[in-house]
Amino acid sequence: MSSDTRPEWKLPDHQEDQKIVGTPNTSDYVETPDADYYLNVPYGPYRLEQLDICVPKRQPQDHDKAVWLIYIHGGAWRDPMIDRKSFNTTLDMLLKDDLPHNIAGFVSVDYRLSPYPSHPTNPSDPDDSNRNVQHPEHVKDVMHALFFLHRIKATYTTSEGRPIQIPHTDLMREGRYVLCGHSCGATLALQAATIIGVKDYTPLPKAIIGIEGIYDIPGLLARNTHPVYREIIVGAFTEHPDAWSTVSPVAHDYPGFNGKVLLIHSDKDELVEMQQMDSMAERFVTLGFTKPSSASEENTIEQRIIHCSHDEVWEKGTELAKAIKWVSQLD
Repeated sequence: MSSDTRPEWKLPDHQEDQKIVGTPNTSDYVETPDADYYLNVPYGPYRLEQLDICVPKRQPQDHDKAVWLIYIHGGAWRDPMIDRKSFNTTLDMLLKDDLPHNIAGFVSVDYRLSPYPSHPTNPSDPDDSNRNVQHPEHVKDVMHALFFLHRIKATYTTSEGRPIQIPHTDLMREGRYVLCGHSCGATLALQAATIIGVKDYTPLPKAIIGIEGIYDIPGLLARNTHPVYREIIVGAFTEHPDAWSTVSPVAHDYPGFNGKVLLIHSDKDELVEMQQMDSMAERFVTLGFTKPSSASEENTIEQRIIHCSHDEVWEKGTELAKAIKWVSQLD
């Protein structure tokens, strides 16, 4: 992708740095037999700029291979009913699995949304700054969350004033993390990887998992003529077709990224077509990525086909959990 088509995003200056990293170190702490949870952690000043952290009690046996898994939810950039809590069903499955794993911690991220005034039960209010943004604000929030996680202070204070410590935060600073997104969350994961490569102020992820993602926005609109698709894209990216091409992950070069990519799509997806995955895989092949022949290879692209409806991926959690278990292959 040439320099004049890179997604616009400004590296946080010192004032913004203080706003993000200086956010009060508070969270709700919950301990269960399976994990320690640090919930409702603010990474910015807005209500939807929050994330949840889960640290499993059963940690990886080999700390040198341990990674963090960062999940970015979908919802067409606008659905208030699909948020960071949509990862909980999958998370519960992963915590109950007694197979060996290499995930030291899980993070599920919220971000500000585009307007959805026609939502049947929770329409957006034009005065709500959390639900009236357009690109690049969604990916800015994801970047701010990553920036926060890479600078996170290990010691937190619960809402009751109890000091707690989040372990293994060193892994984030070493770039030992995986970005995983569903639907538009997969779009955001790949957009974030592009920005990290261009700005080079935090380490790139070791791997990216995109599940039923939207990677070619003009292609999405060409193949889906129902008015709601255009409504979603205009709401998130303005009505200018040039912008739709520029922000599409299939147009990006992913500078500096030499990790692994896993793209997954369902042959029963009723909302996003299979060609999205195929186009994204072709883009990575054009950039020199190949199918893996061994677990230690870098610059690899894998594709998998699953069999469920679009939202069943996270509603039932089974396929999302299977996808995340792929992370155990990482060195």
